[in-house]
Amino acid sequence: MKKKIYYFQKNGFVILRNIIKKKQLEILFNEVEIIKKKAIKTKNKRYFHFTSNNKINTIHNIQKFYKSKILTELSKNHSIQKFLKIILSKNIHIRNLEFFLKPKKTGMASPLHQDNYFWNIIDSKAVNVWIALSNANKRNGGVFYLKESHKKGIINHVPSFMKGTSQKIPEHKIKKNNFKKFFPNLKQGDCVIHHCEVIHGSERNLSNFDRIGIAISFKNKSSKINLLNKKIYERKVKENLNKLYS
Repeated sequence: MKKKIYYFQKNGFVILRNIIKKKQLEILFNEVEIIKKKAIKTKNKRYFHFTSNNKINTIHNIQKFYKSKILTELSKNHSIQKFLKIILSKNIHIRNLEFFLKPKKTGMASPLHQDNYFWNIIDSKAVNVWIALSNANKRNGGVFYLKESHKKGIINHVPSFMKGTSQKIPEHKIKKNNFKKFFPNLKQGDCVIHHCEVIHGSERNLSNFDRIGIAISFKNKSSKINLLNKKIYERKVKENLNKLYS
């Protein structure tokens, strides 16, 4: 555990292997299908996005339209909780639930971004836990990270006008830094925990295999939100959606 904490603090992310067993994976796959239907039923474009062939690519803010006992139970996974209680303290809670389903051939890319540009957590005591329900790697659009980028603090983003990730970091700001790009090779049941300010993204899934993942974000319960920045971000999200769906 000490080595994993050191790696996380140094690079901004860490991989935990084999945290979910095969039997639980089957239950989670069923829950994904249920939540797909629930999301579509809302008819709210902020909650889900389709690919070019009408496959769901992402589902956001699941907790706002469906109370999933299965995902709540998953968030209590011993390996995840043990790690989080060290880096965030024991006073943690779930802030958001998402699916990143990225279907084969048409799964969409996600531009480089930092989660905390969206979340606006003042002390940055928050993480995203990305759990692989299928193998996820460079070939099928797996998430990649820019090592040690979380040490730079928040970088200003601009509208992406893309589905699923409304803001992005301009390329010229990335080029100023000599970051090393890293593609985790995740097997079913693995997870990657990343700092809320590490720069990350993913490429399109042009492979013959779906890339299915669950993201659970956690924050220190006492951490405050910058309400002004959040309001500005919400306005940018609205502009992004208006351009996409007008």
